[in-house]
Amino acid sequence: MSQILIMKLESQIAALKERMAYDANDLEYETHRHKLRELERILQLLRCKN
Repeated sequence: MSQILIMKLESQIAALKERMAYDANDLEYETHRHKLRELERILQLLRCKN
């Protein structure tokens, strides 16, 4: 189960990084950056548990 979650988080992070390159609006970029940090934090926690 946790492997599936890790894979899903990794794909969401990759998609968000790609989208950040296209969103030039400062507000959208900051929102994406905040979400990216949050997803990376969750991913790190999941990896530490395994």
